[in-house]
Order: sequence, then structure tokens, then C-alpha cells
Amino acid sequence: LTGRVFYLMILNSEHYALAAEELHERERPIKAERGRIYDRNGVILADNMPVCTISVIHNQITDAEQVIEVLCKELGLSEEYVRKRVEKYSSMERIKTNVDKEIADKIRAYELDGVMVDEDYRRYYPYETLASKVLGFTGSDNQGIVGLEVKYDYWLQGDNGKILTLTTAHGVEIPNAAEYREEPIRGNDVRLSLDVVVQSYAEQAAKRALEAKGANSVSLIVMNPKNGEIYAMVNVPEYNLNEPYTFQAAYEEQYDIVSMTAEEKTELLNQMWRNPCISDTYEPGSAFKIVTATAALEHNAISLSSTFHCPGYKIVEDRRIRCHKTAGHGSQTFV
Repeated sequence: LTGRVFYLMILNSEHYALAAEELHERERPIKAERGRIYDRNGVILADNMPVCTISVIHNQITDAEQVIEVLCKELGLSEEYVRKRVEKYSSMERIKTNVDKEIADKIRAYELDGVMVDEDYRRYYPYETLASKVLGFTGSDNQGIVGLEVKYDYWLQGDNGKILTLTTAHGVEIPNAAEYREEPIRGNDVRLSLDVVVQSYAEQAAKRALEAKGANSVSLIVMNPKNGEIYAMVNVPEYNLNEPYTFQAAYEEQYDIVSMTAEEKTELLNQMWRNPCISDTYEPGSAFKIVTATAALEHNAISLSSTFHCPGYKIVEDRRIRCHKTAGHGSQTFV
């Protein structure tokens, strides 16, 4: 017996000390605040709103019925949903995320055993639809889904902290026991070349073009030609970043969303979120005239006073290329 005690307490002490520590310590994460996204002038485009996550620990619950009643009442959840999670034997069961702080404080005031109210953050976009297809949005776990939110997710997300509490072997928290807290590290901020003012004006111009032409969508980019910085990138119709799964009126007018299958709705959502400015290709047409004209002027092939005659077509090698005006424009100056 002495030899066995010596083996357990001396020779194998580290192994059992670690096992006991893992058994008696319960870890709860503390969400890190996501970094903000700013425009070039320091205007916040993506911010964080404090919310809470409500969880339950099965072994610490002393009155399951009261817990179920309170959570159903305050969170607006069905009894079946809450009961299934409260009665589930697990180390921790999450009931609801992104709970408003006011509601979370009400739940905290009940002082229910086994109910955990942890601080969390929800992404918030002050301008709602502005540059929606550029910025993108985050999911319920605060990770980037599309756009710049996912492109710079590694830098924006930060490092979560944790709370370590002592429990008995049955998972019941030991009252007045020391609590170890590791603070989270906030994510890095990202500053864009976008300008909110230019973006707003560009969006207004795109909306006017959308209505005037009766188009399904309009894309517009404002760039600094000297260094390629993008001051505005618009794709109308945009969507509300604070409600990314809600179809905007423009989509409801074009599609019969009510009769769509789940797969069709998902496909339409992906279409609504994608950024045509960087995802699509198009035939440049008249937009490319600027490049051709600049090259001709630079090489002195023409001058501003050069004249041309447009009969409505141009013969190039073995083919006839027609002008959009089939009758032709007649005599024209370069300007």
C-alpha cells in the first residue's frame, strides 16, 4: 500500500495533478471585440455593439423548471427548444447569442444557478446599405462571411479571452473560489481608401441611372488615376448590412421570393451579396474610346481639329463593323 501511494503521489504526481486540474476547472470564452473599419477620413463604416450570450451548465442548475420558464419568457424561445438544451448533459450548452444587453441584465437579475450571461459583441454598420457589397458582413460567431470582412478577417477578429472557474468533480461551481480571467485582445482596425462622401454621391448617381434606364443593376467605380486608390465602389441595388438575409425591395420586385425553394433563395442571396465590380466582366465598348483617343493624341496621329466621316460602318480587314447609329454620324470633328 505504501509503495502504491508513493507511485501515485510522487512518481505520477504531475499526471494526476493535471488530470485533477482539467476536471475541476471550467473554461468560458470571452469574445474579443472585432476591429473597426474606417474610411480614408476616419469615419466608422463597421462598428461593434455590445450584446450577450446566454448559456447553461447542466450540473450547476438547481431548479430546471424555473430556468426554462425564465429563458422562454425573456428570450422569446419555445419551451421545447429551451428544455432540450437545459436537460442536455453537457459541459455547457449555448441557448442564444446576440442578446441585447438590457434583456441579458434582466436574466442576470434572476440569479439563476447554472445560467451564464457572457459579454459579447455584434457587428453594426452605421450606414446600413452604403458600400454593402464592398464591406460584406459577419456571421453569428462574428467571423467574416463575404467582402472585406472576410478578406481581412485574420486581422480584424482579435484573440478571445477566457474565464476559468473551479468546480467539483460533478461540475458544480465551488462558491467563493478564486476565478482566473484572461482578458481578450481587441482586433486590429482597417482603414480603407473609400471616402464616405464620394461613395454617397456615387450611389445617388447610380440610383438615378438605374431608374432612368430601367436597369436591373448599376455598378460604378471612382478611382484616383494617379495611384489607383478607390474612392467609391457602388453596386446598386445594395443590401442592408445589418439585415443581410433580408431581400431588398428591388429583388422582391424582380423575383417571386415567396414561392422559391431554400436552394433558390440561397442562390439569390449569394447573387445579392456578390460584388459585380470585381466579380464580373463586361465588354468595355465606348468606355474604351478614352484609351484609344489618348493613345492617338499621344502619338500625334490626330489633333483636336482632326475630322472624320462616319458612314455607319468601318471596314477592318475582311469584316464590316457597324456603328450603333446605322445611318452614320456623317462628318465629325475629333472632339
